[in-house]
Amino acid sequence: MKLKNAPNMKQQKPNAENAYIIIGSQAWDFAKAPPAERTQGEIALDDVLPQGEKSPPIVLTGEVLENVHQYRIAPKKAYIITIQRANHGEDVSGEIMAKLYLNLAKNTQAKIIHYIDEAEQHLEDLSGYIERIRQGEAMAENVAEVTASDDVNADIDKHQNYIEKRTENGVEGLYRITPKYDKDTGELLSERTEWLSDVISVVGIGQSEAEHYLVLEWTPEGKTQPVKEALSLGDLGEREGWRQLKAKGLRLTTRTYLRNELSDYLQSSGKRTLWHITNATGWHNGAYILPNGEVLGEPETPVLFNRQSATASGYDTKGTIESWRQEIADNVLGNPSMMLSIACALSAPIMNIIEAESFGVHLFGGSTAGKTTTANIASSLYGHPDKIRLSWNATGLGLINEASARNDNFMPLDEIGQGSNRKYIEQTAYALFNGVGKIQGAKDGGNRELQRWRIMVFSTGELDIEGYLSMGGIKTNAGQLVRLLNVPITRAKVYHSFPDGKAHADHLNYASKQHYGAVGRAWIEWLTVADNQKTLISVHSQIKAKWLDRLPSDASSQVQRVASRFAILETALQLASFLTGWDTSANGEALLHCFNEWINIFGLHSQEEKQIIEQVNGWLLANAEGRFIRYPFDEKQRQMINNIAGYRMVITDSNPTEFFYMYPKAFEEMIKGHPKEQTCQILSDKGMLKGGNEKGYKHMIKIPYKIDPKRIRCYPLFVFVDDENNDVAQ
Repeated sequence: MKLKNAPNMKQQKPNAENAYIIIGSQAWDFAKAPPAERTQGEIALDDVLPQGEKSPPIVLTGEVLENVHQYRIAPKKAYIITIQRANHGEDVSGEIMAKLYLNLAKNTQAKIIHYIDEAEQHLEDLSGYIERIRQGEAMAENVAEVTASDDVNADIDKHQNYIEKRTENGVEGLYRITPKYDKDTGELLSERTEWLSDVISVVGIGQSEAEHYLVLEWTPEGKTQPVKEALSLGDLGEREGWRQLKAKGLRLTTRTYLRNELSDYLQSSGKRTLWHITNATGWHNGAYILPNGEVLGEPETPVLFNRQSATASGYDTKGTIESWRQEIADNVLGNPSMMLSIACALSAPIMNIIEAESFGVHLFGGSTAGKTTTANIASSLYGHPDKIRLSWNATGLGLINEASARNDNFMPLDEIGQGSNRKYIEQTAYALFNGVGKIQGAKDGGNRELQRWRIMVFSTGELDIEGYLSMGGIKTNAGQLVRLLNVPITRAKVYHSFPDGKAHADHLNYASKQHYGAVGRAWIEWLTVADNQKTLISVHSQIKAKWLDRLPSDASSQVQRVASRFAILETALQLASFLTGWDTSANGEALLHCFNEWINIFGLHSQEEKQIIEQVNGWLLANAEGRFIRYPFDEKQRQMINNIAGYRMVITDSNPTEFFYMYPKAFEEMIKGHPKEQTCQILSDKGMLKGGNEKGYKHMIKIPYKIDPKRIRCYPLFVFVDDENNDVAQ
């Protein structure tokens, strides 16, 4: 298509290396501003263009902007292009901007492209994006030929070969029609029809961060619901593209020349509505995508999930909100661990809105404690528990892919003991909460689009995470323990109308598979409302302050982080009371109970501190008799000591507290695995290490002359005794 010149395009120098484009409803006002009213951007144009060769800015507004794909909007050899928005501070529509970007990619050689606002403030550097269109999308020019109307359905010249929907011999599909006409009369003599595929239509064009697509729709044989699929322009007409469509149920001709005809047809037919294509579920453009691709809410731009969760079929609905509340929520009330699990499920979609990091809860206890029942209850919010539940017994890549396919959603993982390798479990757990996949190279150069996710994990097992990993000789770092929270399960004690715990659990397990999916959807629909999101942010701020205020002043930053995470759980539980029917006090009491259970394991102070104290205490107690020379001296005991670590100062009338003088080498052996300076500071703060003030030897003192005339510098160490109560008050 021959391009028309945009306004002021003819005034540009053919070989100009710079161009200035103004877009929007105020473009002419900005372009015609007198010298006294010129903005910094217009003044900057004097610096960009050599004196004596000034060119007016190119103006894109009104109909020209709407049909920007039909215009030449910058000199082909322009190296630097500045695009200024002049649109009363409002964004120009995404569809128009997409056409503009494609125009620049196809019709200029620009390498540096900046987008600025009315006040000359930087909005976006488009250089890399335009270059990706050029290099990665050889067929992007087809999308640039977008007409002003939403539908690209030009009148078909039926005197030439054409494609249309038909039914021939009972087979419906797209057919290539080859007509034969009488040359003299123009009468249609015959038609040759060739079947191409099932009926397939183009419902839009799509963009992800890195690629361009056609959005296709058809109804597979034997199905009643249509399928939407985003096909990369790079794969259109290629073997990979046809395989993708066939795998989703589209029947195609096997003849290559007919497939080529179909490929050309798809590029030039159907709607050109712009879609956002994503490889992750969750929040996009104001709407929410479930792992089965279902979109909740009204997106600003249509969105399509272009991957699939391994458990997509489980995200279905059965029963109603009322039946779920009556059969499940009413029978869970009063049982803290069960209420915690529902809080976890409800928290998943709010984390993006309040900008929280991924985290999870690991509920552990005996084989008959009710862990699976509790997990089923939580899973029932979004789908069939058996079908959406995952296992730790999976590949690391598989779980990472599943995390991306459940972005902003709930991820139940059953029985950590089923994992085949403890080291693998540790690495996978770390990767899950990292939230970013590995950088991978693309087959045609560059890198693939990064996988990103934000999830709420609910894990179960007979052992806590730290204990499970330690059985394999793996030391758990504190960061893992404040991301996946070890909470011992509290057995259900409130059975409501049931005679005992077994009957209660049996009912909940059965009910979770009869009433599922409706509550989670209603919760997410509520969250799609802008005013409700504002309420969420405000309530979360208040509840977070309450949780932090109830902590003792010496609580570690790690404990504060976990308290903040329980604040997220309570926020979700309180705001979703219209679904659960639970009151404010019951919600708060259940979560405080679970938090105190966590505190009883973790402690109020940092986990690194706890690990160091336990390691040092353990080492001193284990080696007090075998590696330290007792003082006052006992010659018989002294002769039995090998590999001496130092001196043990036993309790006497002049020494009321036992302590140790420890040699530097032995000290390093004792604290192996921890940074020396950090360890010394923690031991000093706890009163376990009482060094002197000698410069360069802050934590050491010289052994008294009466003990060792050599007066070697040693670490004076005391065993730590902890007598604190860790529970947090209401």
